Amino acid sequence: MASSLLSSEGVAEGQRVWIKNKSSDPREPPFLAGTVVEADGTTAKIALDNWGSGETVAVSESELDVANAVSAELSGGEERAEPDNCDLLQLSEATLLHNTLLRYRRDEIYTFTGPIVTSLNPCKPIDGLYSTERMKAAKPREEDELGAPNPHIYSVGANAYKTLCETGRNQSIVVTGISGAGKTEANKYLLKYLVWRASKEGTESSPMAQTVLDSTPVFEAFGNATTVMNPNSSRFGKFLTLQFSASGRMQGAFMKTYLLEKSRITSQLPGEQNYHVLYTVAKGLSSAQRTEFGLPKGSDAVESFKLLNLKKAGDVKWADFPCDFKELTEAFAVIPSLNDKQASCWRVIMAVLYLGNLSFTGQGEDDAKVKDPAVVAAVARLLSCETAQLEKAICTQNMKAGLDWISKPNTVAYASDVKNALTKALYSRLFDYIVEMVNVSLEKSGDEMRYFIGAVDIFGFECFPTNSLEQLCINFANERMQHMFTEAVFESVIAEYQKEGIDVADITFE
Repeated sequence: MASSLLSSEGVAEGQRVWIKNKSSDPREPPFLAGTVVEADGTTAKIALDNWGSGETVAVSESELDVANAVSAELSGGEERAEPDNCDLLQLSEATLLHNTLLRYRRDEIYTFTGPIVTSLNPCKPIDGLYSTERMKAAKPREEDELGAPNPHIYSVGANAYKTLCETGRNQSIVVTGISGAGKTEANKYLLKYLVWRASKEGTESSPMAQTVLDSTPVFEAFGNATTVMNPNSSRFGKFLTLQFSASGRMQGAFMKTYLLEKSRITSQLPGEQNYHVLYTVAKGLSSAQRTEFGLPKGSDAVESFKLLNLKKAGDVKWADFPCDFKELTEAFAVIPSLNDKQASCWRVIMAVLYLGNLSFTGQGEDDAKVKDPAVVAAVARLLSCETAQLEKAICTQNMKAGLDWISKPNTVAYASDVKNALTKALYSRLFDYIVEMVNVSLEKSGDEMRYFIGAVDIFGFECFPTNSLEQLCINFANERMQHMFTEAVFESVIAEYQKEGIDVADITFE
């Protein structure tokens, strides 16, 4: 996008403009609004308002973006906000951001930019925003040409479903944004809309579609965690394909996951937490389960485990969790392939938590010896293995010397690494198993030819003081996804220009 959209005549006195805010304070807006008080064709003096506190600054006219005029007749004295950024008379980065902000302040969090829907996380519920009436009113962008556009996440789903039914071509939807932008919620409502459309707008029951919806809290519990930027951040990526017949009925679904953040299981940054399910299970166990899993009477399980990274149970903001233990067990119960696996899953979760409490006598290069035998015994009992064999696997390693194998004690540092590796492997294998079991329940049915609508939900970009290799992979995946998204939009715009006979020979994408 060009840095300035000024005409060759430049700016005139009294004209409203935007200038780049040079402050590095993240609390301040990226652009400042002001009025031209003097201009000579090269440099303009701008009287700033709002954040500029009325000061006057001299700026090169090439650095200015013209603001859109405020029309009292059209907007009753308020600044007009367009539902589609492409309808702005003056279109630049500054005017696009400002228009989106105006809509956000009016609880209109969705805005079209051509075929793209952008959204801002309201961080609060908005009455009627995701009602059945909104579903019924949702239309693809091109069908709104004769009336006022109605941007919504449902519009994206409506366009994908309509195109699939009319063309028989598979569709994919990409939801991207930084951590905390609302991607997980957007995907949930998108899924809800597609299930509603596939059931003939709610008039037909579909056990398959209901299973898809019921699996959502399970994946959020096992794959989401609290970060410094987001209390319910997805720490894995997934590609969910909803499979449809030629008549538009949902016949099955399949989920593929990527890059579960394993490092979070054994270490978290200050102010962050482990995966939701670890807290949910530790808090929600019944008296009988606490006895079965060896928890002392009267102990607070949430405070008992080091992996939960808590000084006291009150540090957990339970309202931010996707579900409590009762709701999680209910979600398991309605997924056929998981219903009878609950007890086994809770045992593995508890084994992971107990492994976090396992420590060794000595330090550094000393031979590792388990400090509290009761901890390793609890893990062995939960995993149905021999205590001595488990302790040996963690505290020793087998080495080949010639034709013989010898057992060598591990150092404390090495044994700690082995324990952490086992902890991460157990949790990640459990996560993969749950994905596999959900996919079994969502297997396609019938022989009719199927198409799919795919939805990509990828963890958000985040940058911490110390970033792990996994965070680097997450950020790299985000950058590549954004590049692919931008390139696809660019190519669609070029194709539109070519249809209109516009010369695009000199326009390239880099």
